[in-house]
Amino acid sequence: MAPGEGRKKLRIYFRCSFVGFVTGLFAGFLVSFLICYFLYRPFSKVHCEPENNRFREKQGESNKAIHTAHLLLNHTGSRQDNTLKWQGDPSLGRSFIYGLTLIQGSLQIQRSGIYGIYVQVTLAKCIQARAQNPELKETKASTLTIGNLSAQGRHSSLLRRHFQGRCSLSASLQVNLNYQDTLYVNLTYPLVPSPNADETFFGASWLYPPPPPEY
Repeated sequence: MAPGEGRKKLRIYFRCSFVGFVTGLFAGFLVSFLICYFLYRPFSKVHCEPENNRFREKQGESNKAIHTAHLLLNHTGSRQDNTLKWQGDPSLGRSFIYGLTLIQGSLQIQRSGIYGIYVQVTLAKCIQARAQNPELKETKASTLTIGNLSAQGRHSSLLRRHFQGRCSLSASLQVNLNYQDTLYVNLTYPLVPSPNADETFFGASWLYPPPPPEY
């Protein structure tokens, strides 16, 4: 074999070896990438998605904070009109307010939706008065009303009950309310409600999102 042919074959051998090495390296990298992609993709789904879900849940919880209140009578000062003034504060014992706002003693809605509302009003010194005068006209003619003042300034009556001689009256309902609607409770003036926490109270709780609009 001539020296020139030997060197030529040697160069071909090294070229083929280099091409094979590069091809093998690329093929190995491609195979490794595909294996890692298909094997570890489900693993990351299983282990990472719950973290993302928990983050989304926390975000949702912050957007869907509790909207509820249990209010007691604010009996500082004398009554000037039919509308009762309420207060909500854990320092009062049984009273609380979360997500809602008190505006001049009335309850303002901060999230639209279906709300459960309840109220109980007991008249002060009513039992003694009835014992002295069973035909007491004041309690027969008096009414308890839950009203709503919309953000546009419109008043509407949501519930009305007559005492009809009773000393205590309670009522509840569910109603669709809008953002910044204001709930208030009217008691026929000049009747005086009992300030006791277990006799006179008012509350509301967000239950469901508002129903979809009808077309």
